[in-house]
Amino acid sequence: MTERIKERKEEVYNILSNKGEMSTSEVVREIGLTHSQAFYILRLLLKEGRVEEIKRGKVAYWRVKSAGGE
Repeated sequence: MTERIKERKEEVYNILSNKGEMSTSEVVREIGLTHSQAFYILRLLLKEGRVEEIKRGKVAYWRVKSAGGE
């Protein structure tokens, strides 16, 4: 994993920590990445168990995973 990806992961994680739940599109606008770049970072965070994905229809929302799981 490159240093740039690590930085982006922390940036996305911090934004979700501060703003709460956000859609993928909101993350894209906030960070200034392409949709695929943002989605890649979000999936990495999901794999690490740091965020969770909530699907509402066709829209995916993301939030920091709470210590208690839910």
